[in-house]
Amino acid sequence: MTDLDRVLDSYSLLLHKTDARTAKRFDRMRKVDPESAVAEAITFLTLESAGAHPQIHDKVRSGGPDFLCSGSRFSKRRKGDFFAEATSISRTAISRQSGLRDEVLSGIQGGAYGLVTKNICLKAVSKNRKLKDCEIPTVLSIVSSHISAALLFDAHAAETALTSAPYFRHQIGSSASDPNWYINLKDSVFMKPGPDRSIVACRENISAILLISVYGDKSEVFGILHPQPKHKLNLDLIPNLPFVRVAKWPIEDGKMWTEWVIGRPRGLSIPHSRLSPSA
Repeated sequence: MTDLDRVLDSYSLLLHKTDARTAKRFDRMRKVDPESAVAEAITFLTLESAGAHPQIHDKVRSGGPDFLCSGSRFSKRRKGDFFAEATSISRTAISRQSGLRDEVLSGIQGGAYGLVTKNICLKAVSKNRKLKDCEIPTVLSIVSSHISAALLFDAHAAETALTSAPYFRHQIGSSASDPNWYINLKDSVFMKPGPDRSIVACRENISAILLISVYGDKSEVFGILHPQPKHKLNLDLIPNLPFVRVAKWPIEDGKMWTEWVIGRPRGLSIPHSRLSPSA
């Protein structure tokens, strides 16, 4: 049995103590859609490890976000609480977009690979609709257990998902180099072009995104903050999670800078430990 199996088993046990219907739904999903099951359990573990005290919120019949998080395990809903929704990107989709195979290769390997920014953006588009009726902040957790997930869900991936992939410009025939980076916001999770070459917010129902890579005996987390969400996330509830954000909003003169809430992080490492039945 692997450390990840222990996380899944203990999460299933927790669900059986909380809501039998939800537990049966998870156990069935674990067999037919294991990536989604991993996403749900690992998101719960991540939030619990970060001190957000997640509680099961999604019920089989009522639906809604997966978890309700608060500053205290025993508090009723109050200002500062947030919802969390877990989802995954399939290993097949990751391999197709990145060009990286989901298997251990022998010998020295190398070569170019593609980012999965488009896949991340599509998940945000899909989940934004589901979260439209939430009256408190929402965090979308996107999880992958692809063998190269740690490479594709790193700090650079979080920055690129916020702004879309940057590129250089060079005027043909000119000897002068342009030192600036440019972006078209094509695959930005939270921004899009507005009128008169402005930059406006989109998908405001999602307050923040967590990119979680699952590998070995741990997971690693990087966050992305929405510059202008419908409901602003209180970062005091999850102070150890690293988030990238737009340094100054609204954007002026078409110039954008990003910054990390916690320095320039390596990502928050979450060991794959068994969940406590009292979590």
